[in-house]
Amino acid sequence: MAVPIDLTFGLDPRIIEKQTNERRFLSAMFVLLYVSYGALGRDVFFNHLDTAMAASEDPIGLVLPYIRAFACISAISVIVLSSGLTWGLSKAPLMFAPFCFMALASTAWTSDEPKEILRNSLVLTMAWIAWPMIIHRLGLVQTVGLTLYVIATVCIVSALLAVFVPSVGVHTGTEAVQQAHTGRWRGIFAHKNGLGPWAAYGSLFLFTHSWLCPGRALFWWFARICAVACLIFSGSTTSLVLFGFVFTGWIVLLLLRRYPLKLVVLLFGFGLLFLCAGLVIFQEQLFALVGRDASLTGRTDIWAFAWEYFLEAMWFGHGYQSLGGEAMLAKEASVFLQPIPGAESGYLTLLLDLGLIGFALFFVPFFIAIRNGFQWMRYVCIEDRAALELLLLILGSTLIEAVSESNSLVSTGFDGVIAFTAYFALLTTPKAPDTVHRSPRTHEARGERTIATHSRGLSIKPDRVEPTLKRLV
Repeated sequence: MAVPIDLTFGLDPRIIEKQTNERRFLSAMFVLLYVSYGALGRDVFFNHLDTAMAASEDPIGLVLPYIRAFACISAISVIVLSSGLTWGLSKAPLMFAPFCFMALASTAWTSDEPKEILRNSLVLTMAWIAWPMIIHRLGLVQTVGLTLYVIATVCIVSALLAVFVPSVGVHTGTEAVQQAHTGRWRGIFAHKNGLGPWAAYGSLFLFTHSWLCPGRALFWWFARICAVACLIFSGSTTSLVLFGFVFTGWIVLLLLRRYPLKLVVLLFGFGLLFLCAGLVIFQEQLFALVGRDASLTGRTDIWAFAWEYFLEAMWFGHGYQSLGGEAMLAKEASVFLQPIPGAESGYLTLLLDLGLIGFALFFVPFFIAIRNGFQWMRYVCIEDRAALELLLLILGSTLIEAVSESNSLVSTGFDGVIAFTAYFALLTTPKAPDTVHRSPRTHEARGERTIATHSRGLSIKPDRVEPTLKRLV
């Protein structure tokens, strides 16, 4: 008969209860960060694309910065009181600090309102400090689990709104967008492209990773059906491409669990080569199939227009989240006869905001985070490996989505909150250990705190990773 293993290591039950309450509070703050940074639900009550509301001031948007600050400061305060200021600040990834500093400094050279640039920069800086702290406290598995619950809830509420309140959940044709969007689902967002990425993630991850989360099967099946319905009826081509990428990436990661890396890379390389050849040969047919043309619904013209403004401030940009500045946005609206949020590309938007220097400061840590994820996978249990795989797929899909969407590289974007959660979660992990060290029982005998892995009974040496992937006690 199996003997249960005591993972409390003789701790006082009152300490365990206190830490449990702390985790519950931090889980609530983590969800609140998702809701406030992603502005989830705001567009249900105030849709800035609706021509009837476009001229009025957004009352919800005015309080969102304060809600974000409350969630960040509350989480930081609880963690600092329990673990100390030094421990808390040590979890903020230093490699991302130069990007935050440059965003704050851009108030000095922006031609727009400096207060707005400063506010956006402070929101980013608070996220850089608070999110890694929370992720360290919760662990990767619970971080991914909460993310899946948020994705499921977004898909369920969006589908219910589209079906039962179509005046809110469906494009009506009265918004300041193309008439072609009429009838397409937008759910709790102002635009179908806001719903699309959430639906794409939900259509895969709610099938492949919901086993990491407690919950009734009925809830998860209902969420899966809603996610697939949102993906189909939103009519977002970008999201279909996104789903294709994460599905393919998931297959590759499954193969990596059983087969050598070189063999998987070779097979994937041949598959990618055939795919690229097919895209070139059948380009017109594919565009016709998805109802698009080679200009990507006019995006190539917008990119050419935005590129000229990028060249005006090539090194330092026009200011963080200025989208190229008010002058560019005004001229862009007059040229294309509709309001357009920036460059319609995450890469170009970042270049417009902080130039080539800011672009490098953002993406060097980004690829280091991806490296961290791959290096850790062979040292952790199946639960943590599944969490790492999901986070890697999110970062990879962000690189794809950023080609044609502006919000994926912004912490307060439609789905940028998901990308930044994955970014900080992987960036804040240290370099993977060279070996997996002693078992939890050995550490217990030495009086050390361990990071236990459930499936193999192994632990990662605590002085290398304190406590990174799991915090059990």
